[in-house]
Amino acid sequence: MNSSLLKSSVAVGLIAAMLGGVTGCMTTPGGYNAYGDIYEDIYKDSKIYKKHKKTINTIDKDIYRPAIEQTAANRVSNMGYQVRDVRYKKGDRTIRVKANRGNQNYKIDLDYPSYNVIRIKND
Repeated sequence: MNSSLLKSSVAVGLIAAMLGGVTGCMTTPGGYNAYGDIYEDIYKDSKIYKKHKKTINTIDKDIYRPAIEQTAANRVSNMGYQVRDVRYKKGDRTIRVKANRGNQNYKIDLDYPSYNVIRIKND
């Protein structure tokens, strides 16, 4: 009986170790890649990364800008103006809109993110 108890204990231990390994591999946080740590520094030092670094950062920062400008244009056109130009810079609390109504030009400042009118000025 001693030998069968030993075999059972070894089998249970191996199964527990394998299940622990599989569970650990499946539950790594955030799609962790073991090779990412090794190659990340090499990639960031390459000429291609340095050449396109500004473009990569700009794309990430300006991803919502067109939607913000379109919402502002819709808000101003619903007030009866014809929108000529919309300017929004990330981090700014105001959206600047140039618009026409009749024969007059206007500069309209909207608050972001509420899109409430702050100021309407004849241009």
